[in-house]
Amino acid sequence: AERSELGPINAQAMAALCALLELPTHQMLTESVWTTGQPSIYQHLRSNEALSLSGDVAESVLCPDCLSVSVRPVPTPAGAEHPYQCYCGECGWVDLPKERARLWQVNPSKVAIWLNVALGLKIRHPVSEVVTGRLWHLGAREHKRKRHNFFFGCLLSDDANAIQGEIDRLASPGTEAVITTSDLLALQSTNLKGRLFIPLQAIAQLRKGNFAIEGLDAYFDGLAPTAVTDETSLRLLHSKRVALIAGTEISLSPQVYGFLKVLDQADGDEVHKRKIAAALGIAENFRYADIKKHHRTVFDIFVQSDQQGNYWLHPDFLILERGVLIRE
Repeated sequence: AERSELGPINAQAMAALCALLELPTHQMLTESVWTTGQPSIYQHLRSNEALSLSGDVAESVLCPDCLSVSVRPVPTPAGAEHPYQCYCGECGWVDLPKERARLWQVNPSKVAIWLNVALGLKIRHPVSEVVTGRLWHLGAREHKRKRHNFFFGCLLSDDANAIQGEIDRLASPGTEAVITTSDLLALQSTNLKGRLFIPLQAIAQLRKGNFAIEGLDAYFDGLAPTAVTDETSLRLLHSKRVALIAGTEISLSPQVYGFLKVLDQADGDEVHKRKIAAALGIAENFRYADIKKHHRTVFDIFVQSDQQGNYWLHPDFLILERGVLIRE
């Protein structure tokens, strides 16, 4: 009964966790937690200790009362009921609990430690970070009479040469098993091609403070499905509020979603920043760089602009009503 109840939310939470691990900062804006329509997914990650509050305060958040105005969190005086507050033009001064003011983050080193324990490696093999922020050696153990060295990796394509060197140093040829959140198809175009990669999402079930590992045998026996996708599109923009980049789902903040939604509704036509500002409820002289900075890759891929303040979706990524791409 417990498995049937937790299964769906566990799967969604693992997908969200893997997506965060592939972001360079491993952080998400606070409003992404509260206004996605699925805050239970992130609360599930938090309650299972996979997601924690960063020490970094968000530069802007949505007012928790009206959920329409971007505001800046500021610390409250010592002894105040809440550690932060903000001033909203619609609602006045509003108290902010730390969960709404600070960024949420995942720690890849913690994920590596959980995998080390779940694989039964903890007693003999401490976790070692061998490529900073990218690759962890979990230890070695026998599997079906063959010794394997286990690794955990994220953002692997960003530093493939260093990762290749460390795997070669620590594992004999053909004995490596790299559990990863990185896109498998993208890795095939690097010098890591041919390694045994195991998707974290496919073999790990989230438990409080740890993972349960299932289905690992299929990857060593060659029976695991190998289908991967490198899709880059906005196909899931409205249904899941994510952008697909090389097969990875990138969660979008409400403001960025609103920006892309306005451009999508224009069907490829130019949209002046005045219209975008009105739709987002922000000042007409907003700085595009401020909206873009937390989703730079998303904007670089999907949005085009000119010097007159006009923006439009790249024609390769226009969306039809039935949710498929227009490829011109």
